Amino acid sequence: MENQNQEMNGASVAVNEQQPALKRTLSEENSKKINALRIILMLLVMFGHNNYKVETVGADMIFNQSVFGKWVQLLISDGIARGAVPVFFITSAFLLFFKHNPYPVLLKKKSKSLLLPFLLWPVVNMLFYALLKLAGDLTGVGFLSGIGNYDFLQWSFKEWFGCFFGYVGDGVLYLSHFWFLRDLIVLTILSPVIEFIYEKAKFLFIVFIVYTEFIGFYPYIVMPESLFYFSLGMIFAKDDIDFFGLVKKLHWYEVIPVFLVLWFVFWKFQAPMPTATLMLMAFADAVMLLKFSEILIKNEKVYSVLAYLAKYSFFLYAVHIKILRSIIRTVWVRLLPMTNGFMCLAEYFGVTILMAACGIGLGIALKKICPKLFDLLNGR
Repeated sequence: MENQNQEMNGASVAVNEQQPALKRTLSEENSKKINALRIILMLLVMFGHNNYKVETVGADMIFNQSVFGKWVQLLISDGIARGAVPVFFITSAFLLFFKHNPYPVLLKKKSKSLLLPFLLWPVVNMLFYALLKLAGDLTGVGFLSGIGNYDFLQWSFKEWFGCFFGYVGDGVLYLSHFWFLRDLIVLTILSPVIEFIYEKAKFLFIVFIVYTEFIGFYPYIVMPESLFYFSLGMIFAKDDIDFFGLVKKLHWYEVIPVFLVLWFVFWKFQAPMPTATLMLMAFADAVMLLKFSEILIKNEKVYSVLAYLAKYSFFLYAVHIKILRSIIRTVWVRLLPMTNGFMCLAEYFGVTILMAACGIGLGIALKKICPKLFDLLNGR
C-alpha cells in the first residue's frame, strides 16, 4: 500500500520511484504533487461524511441548520469535496498503468495493499463495537452500551456477504465509505480488459465512459464515476499525458468561476437539473484540486508536513467511519447541542477537525507501539 517511497492505496495515493520495472520516470514535481494532495483530499472526504444539517433525537428534530450554514456546508461538503474521490481514482489508475507491472505481479501486490485492508477493517470495526458494548454492560455506563452492539451475531449469510462486499449502489457495505476501495479492487482485476478495449476502440471506449458518467448509466459492477475516472487515469498513463501540466496551463480566474457557477446552478435549481450538471461540477472541482497541488509544494516546510501526514491518510480514511465519527459526534452533541446556527457550524468544523486529529494521533501511536499491525492494516 504505502511504503517509504509512497504507493497508492484505496483512499490514499503515493509513488514508489525505485521500481526497477518502470519504463518511465515520474517527475519529482508530479510525485510531490500527488503526495501532497493525499491528506488534503482525505480531509475533504471527512467533511463530506460529517455533513449533518439537522440534529435529531429519534423522530424529533432539535435544530435545522440556518440558510447561511447550509450554503457553507454545500460549498465544502457538496462542492469542493466532490472532487476528492475523482482525484483519488485518477492518480490510482495513473500510477497502476504507469508502472505497468505484469498482471500476476500486480494482483499479488494489490492483494496485500488493497484486498487485505478491505477485508480486515470491517472485522476491526465489529470488534470495536462489541468491546464498547461489553464495557458498557460490565460497567453500567449506558453511553458505551448505546454506541456498542453485538449485531453481527444475528447476521444472515447475505448480511455477512454484504458487510464485506456490498452491492453497487445500495449502500449495503458495513463500512459504506469502502465502496471506493471495492471499486478500485474490481477495476484493478479488470484492468487488462479495460486496457484492451481502449487500445482496440479508443473512440467508442471514451464515448461509453463519458455516457456512463454524465448520463448516469450504471455499469453494475462499479459506480459510474469509478469507471470514468479510473479510465481517465489509465488514458493519461498510456498516452503519456501530463495531466498536472494540463491543469497548470489553466488560470485560477478560469477554473474557480466555472466550478462556482456549476455548483450554484445545481444546488440552487437542484430538482430540474440533470445528473450531468452535478458530474460536470465534480469534474471542474477535480481540475481545481489538481491545480491546487501547485500551491502545496511551493513551500518546502508546508510540503514536508503534508508528506509526513500523508503516511497516515489511509489509516485516517479507514478509522474515521465508523469508529471516530460515532464517538466524537455523540459526545460533541451531548456537550454542545446544535441549538443555533453558530453551534451547528461549530459541530460541522469541530467534529471533523477532531476526527482528523484523533485519527492521525491513533495512527502515529499504533505505528510506534505495534508497527507490524499498522503495516498490516495499511496494506504495507
